[in-house]
Amino acid sequence: MVRKRLKRPLPIARVLDETLKNLGVAVKLKQRTVWTLWGDVVGPAISAHAQPSGVSDGRLFVSVEDSLWLHQLNYLKHQILMELNSQLGNAALREIVLRVGEVKSPLLPSRKTDFSSTNLPALAAQDEERMREILSPVKELPCREVLQRVLLLHFCRKESSPRATIR
Repeated sequence: MVRKRLKRPLPIARVLDETLKNLGVAVKLKQRTVWTLWGDVVGPAISAHAQPSGVSDGRLFVSVEDSLWLHQLNYLKHQILMELNSQLGNAALREIVLRVGEVKSPLLPSRKTDFSSTNLPALAAQDEERMREILSPVKELPCREVLQRVLLLHFCRKESSPRATIR
């Protein structure tokens, strides 16, 4: 099979999307992003008492603290499902199944978490400049945000590890 020569490189996000789609993994990955979206969609009050516990065949299984929360969320589950699907794109989920069970605190921060207010020390001016230099060619916002968090952690930890350097 002969590949068509491209005039310019494709964005990595596009290449990954097409590859995942061809492998049949795209929908499952979208379904798994529910864990990062959950707190933003339902808010902190519900998130403290109900957490996703699994996804299977388009069904989102949610563990709730007790029968009172199960009853309350039964009224809201259609609205939650619509909001999750609108953020996930397409109809990645078709049903929410509520179960009374252990509710673990969210392991992943929500997308709207402000990392600037974490307990990390302030960066030196040279580190800030180096971070800006590394980030400048990255135009896609999601990739840029992830790389910025990684670099922030790297620069904050580099003094404790003399071998950790970015060249």
